[in-house]
Amino acid sequence: MPLIPAKKICLIRTSAIGDTVHALGLVNALKKGYPDAHLTWVLQSIPYEMVMHQPGIDRFITFDRKGGFQDWRNLRQRLRKDHFDLAIIPQASSKTSMITLFTRAGIRLGFDFKRSREFHWIVTNRHIEPRPMRHVQDQFFEFVEHLGITDYPVEWNFHFTDEERQWQQFFFDSIDRPVVGFVVASAHPEKDWSPAGYAEVMDHVDSRLNLQPMIIGGPSAGERQIAEQIADRCRCTPVFALEKPIRRTMLQLDGSRLIVSPDTGPLHIAVALNIPTVGLYGYSDPRRCGPFRKFHDLLIDKYKEPDMPSPPITRKVKSGRMQRITTAEVIGKIELGLKIYPDRRKRD
Repeated sequence: MPLIPAKKICLIRTSAIGDTVHALGLVNALKKGYPDAHLTWVLQSIPYEMVMHQPGIDRFITFDRKGGFQDWRNLRQRLRKDHFDLAIIPQASSKTSMITLFTRAGIRLGFDFKRSREFHWIVTNRHIEPRPMRHVQDQFFEFVEHLGITDYPVEWNFHFTDEERQWQQFFFDSIDRPVVGFVVASAHPEKDWSPAGYAEVMDHVDSRLNLQPMIIGGPSAGERQIAEQIADRCRCTPVFALEKPIRRTMLQLDGSRLIVSPDTGPLHIAVALNIPTVGLYGYSDPRRCGPFRKFHDLLIDKYKEPDMPSPPITRKVKSGRMQRITTAEVIGKIELGLKIYPDRRKRD
């Protein structure tokens, strides 16, 4: 039995694609200890689209964090109508602190003092134990462990509808070769690799491996510009998969033979979907935000100093490191991934 009895639970984790993946892992672990509890998740619209068909989540409350006064007033009214035994807040930000204040909950479980900021400590009344920096997913699981839930599953189990699976099959049936997906842009340019490097690797994937390169991403003008820069340098013709609905991006990741990605949300989706993923890291510490417990043999780590002992895990970033990644290294990891991870999506 969990250490805190609860029939109604509210999870407040509002934003970021990668952290939505981590929060889903928390939800699935939480249900081990609270199989019959009613769970409400407060989040923004794109994260909601990612998890909207997940079993085990009884209600979603969505909002626009960039909305005006009336949007926040409506959110407050919706939250004040209910009372929760337990609110779990694995996010420290001023907006999340405001939402926590709106939430009527007897116990509001947050981070320890060192990891608190922007009023997080003040608006929460129960706190997980202090620990050294760990992988972000492990930090989410600390909330489950604080509640006394043990032997919880480490799983995400993204759920897709039959209609979505039909769309996915139609999309990949139009491509006559297995696909290697390339996520080429993140929210921070210093996390990104070079267009020239991607182009050279895509040409190798096309001509030497006889696989179809596909550029996967969102609909922003910046992502399309990077994709076009890559395509202009390619001899091959990569497929553009710059879809607006995040769920189509998820289906494209899920249907790929292998993914190449820097530190960004789609990498964590691909890993959660168990798609072999070549992670490109230099700016951020992959021990904190790299592939979680999978595909470390495919990781390219330019964050760590070569031949030096590993320092403690940190949020510290290092500029200029992504340029140290070579095309030969990326090609080598792709070929390794194709060799050691079976293709579970072979088509007739």
